[in-house]
Amino acid sequence: MVKLCVHYLRTSAGKTIDVEMVGMISRGRHWHRTVLVIGWCCLLTCLNVAQSTQLDATSASSATDDTDDLPEQPEYVSDTPQDGSSFIDQYEQGVQAYLSNEWEDCVYFLERALEGYRTYHESVANCRMECDYAARDVKRRGDFLHASNIDNLQHYELILHRTLCLSKCARKYAIYRYLPFSEDFDGHYMDIFQELKVYPYLYACYVKSNRVTLAASAAYTYMVKHPDDTVMKKNFEEAIEMPGVDRDEIHDLEEKKFVALLIGGIVDEQESNWERAIERLEGSIKQYIYDENECRAFCEGEFDHGFLPDFITATGNHFTNALYCKRNCTSNMGMVRGKYYDSLFPRHYQHLQKAYYHVKQYEESYRAGMSYLLFHVDDPQMPEALKTIETEAKASVTATFFKPRREAIEYNDRMQYEEKLVKFIKQEFDLLDGDGSDIDIDREYDEDDESFIAEDDEADNNRNAEEDVQPQEDASNELYPKETIGYNDHDEL
Repeated sequence: MVKLCVHYLRTSAGKTIDVEMVGMISRGRHWHRTVLVIGWCCLLTCLNVAQSTQLDATSASSATDDTDDLPEQPEYVSDTPQDGSSFIDQYEQGVQAYLSNEWEDCVYFLERALEGYRTYHESVANCRMECDYAARDVKRRGDFLHASNIDNLQHYELILHRTLCLSKCARKYAIYRYLPFSEDFDGHYMDIFQELKVYPYLYACYVKSNRVTLAASAAYTYMVKHPDDTVMKKNFEEAIEMPGVDRDEIHDLEEKKFVALLIGGIVDEQESNWERAIERLEGSIKQYIYDENECRAFCEGEFDHGFLPDFITATGNHFTNALYCKRNCTSNMGMVRGKYYDSLFPRHYQHLQKAYYHVKQYEESYRAGMSYLLFHVDDPQMPEALKTIETEAKASVTATFFKPRREAIEYNDRMQYEEKLVKFIKQEFDLLDGDGSDIDIDREYDEDDESFIAEDDEADNNRNAEEDVQPQEDASNELYPKETIGYNDHDEL
């Protein structure tokens, strides 16, 4: 009797049916009286519960009226998607639909998988960037728990601040609903999305569902990441010849947001639309920094040490792994529409110097030139351009002319410091490895550092061996090549 009453109470809201009780009634009439007694007991109990609930609700309402001035609590998103699936599940469903020749379902699930991964990637990166800024703000204000930095404890206090912030942010945006980590301990699925391995499936399903322009874009997107893939190159060449394809709409579906701004700014510069060139190039600088920082923030994820290190060793190993990943972000930002461009960030200032000069904003032009020289100290042409500005500006030249822009200084300082750290890691841990030490940080990360640009001989050899993957810029120093791996008419200026 108690069991039945409890079971009935659990379903008293009317959302479910009391299956157990219905089953007992159907077994025979000799249960009839017992069921009636049980039913009356449960009904009385439910009435009492309902009255108590109503009183509680009234009390809660009154309490709410008294606490209207309290700060609102964040509304947390549910930890589970509405359909109960992550982008991994959607990817698997899309692949299964591909294998079953169900082309519409294939497109539906794979597009959803890509969108889910983008949302997850952006949410994680944004949380990490926001919490980094929040910790910096604590440091700037000096708002520590203790005034003196004994045993460098303030450093770890900032880490705790960031940890708390990350936990709140992850819960607020329900980040982990997008990826059940139990399905991807070895990083298999993350590699699929990071290496754009979804697009070969999506290309085939677009073709079969007669979305030929999207099919060409899917092939093009994959080739930008994998320029030496001959099979996809052939598929792309076939796709652009299909009836109904719109060549003007073929584009990289994963292109960084800064690229369109940079291209537009250079086009405007070539057409002498100086004001619009300045607007787009300035926007491109901000977007470039954001896009790269988003990539760098995503590098601060989990790391499998492969052993059980002590506290300091674990910190050093994890930091080194993140450092190499972040350096790869800097390198990968130079891959634009199938071609690799070295020093793409400082090139913004090269174009801005010219644009500002033509609208007679001499100080901004001079500072852009000084910013460019931070990265290319031996450039022979920029000093001559700056001398011209000094001559034309004459008495208006002040000390501020000679100050590079702040974001350029910060970017260059970080790049130089990270290069020194990488060289230190390689040299010092190589020496330990040569002495027979068990510590092998360099070998552990060297395989993941193929696109990292270093100055030592080993890095130069690796870079030469990979010229087919990341072709270097041509001698004319043009932003866009005469020939690309993609749709030539679309890529040329």
